[in-house]
Amino acid sequence: QIMARRGADGEVIWDAGDFILPAAVRDDMLIPGRPRSGPARSLLTGEFRMREQPHTGSRDRWRYSRRYGCNTMNASQNLLLFRTGYAGYFDLEHDTGTGTFSGFRSGCTANMIAADGVLNALDYTRTCTCSYPHQTSLAMIPMPGDSNIEFWTRYDGSRPDPANHGRNYGAPGRRVDVEGSGRVWYDEPGTIRRHASAIVDNGGGLDWVAASAREVEEDETLRIEDIPDGLYTVRLYFAELVSNVGEGQRVFDISIDGEELLGGYDIVGRTGGTLRGDIREFSVGVSDNSLEIGLRRTENSDFPPLISGIELIAEDK
Repeated sequence: QIMARRGADGEVIWDAGDFILPAAVRDDMLIPGRPRSGPARSLLTGEFRMREQPHTGSRDRWRYSRRYGCNTMNASQNLLLFRTGYAGYFDLEHDTGTGTFSGFRSGCTANMIAADGVLNALDYTRTCTCSYPHQTSLAMIPMPGDSNIEFWTRYDGSRPDPANHGRNYGAPGRRVDVEGSGRVWYDEPGTIRRHASAIVDNGGGLDWVAASAREVEEDETLRIEDIPDGLYTVRLYFAELVSNVGEGQRVFDISIDGEELLGGYDIVGRTGGTLRGDIREFSVGVSDNSLEIGLRRTENSDFPPLISGIELIAEDK
């Protein structure tokens, strides 16, 4: 049980009988370390803190996801730090979800400490015999904008906004374009993935969207359901990720809802080489709450069609 009293006279301001300590305090936000998913409360009123979902405007109780593992939580202004299998964190700055620092094990006690831009992770494993790769102490510093560093998070706090979101084929997780549109990109099954740092030119898009893709089978249609009717900008993201594919070897037609919008599209022919992104943009009307995107191999193409991502933007929102 946890409660707040007024310092002047001891009067109870609020009383939460279902809150489990220990907890972290960030501004006026009280975040429980257990149970692992929250929810958080207002330190001033005791009311549940609410999260406004990206783009939809709907509000739900603020939670964070955490998997198994001993130790409690440390916190800084921008990060919650805890064990979630491996050493893990929740991104408070952008509210983008829970990620892991894979490769070393977080301690049995709360061993990750953020201070003045440095994240110290001390070896507090003691006599633990869990089979994690590296038992060590280390320190990490921020390296923003470095494409050699990829971060992916798990986040179940919101469903895709049907009118404004991205679909990232072959990505290992959900990601938010925090430096651009703020749009949420959700992972979809893919067949090819490269590291984002391998992308030579993203074509005005995002390295981490261009770096993965799905090869589309002959009888396959990419269908997006439950879209509100209206006018949309549909952006299709492409990049050739197979090094031995040359110009004229992967050629396909692009259609939306059965209407061919671009014929004989050749990624390498368009971009000049592999690992280079390209975006094709179309204005499309939706009238039956769904969208079908067809990619069909041309007769003399050696390889099947390939797509990296789809971005939906409602033009009337």
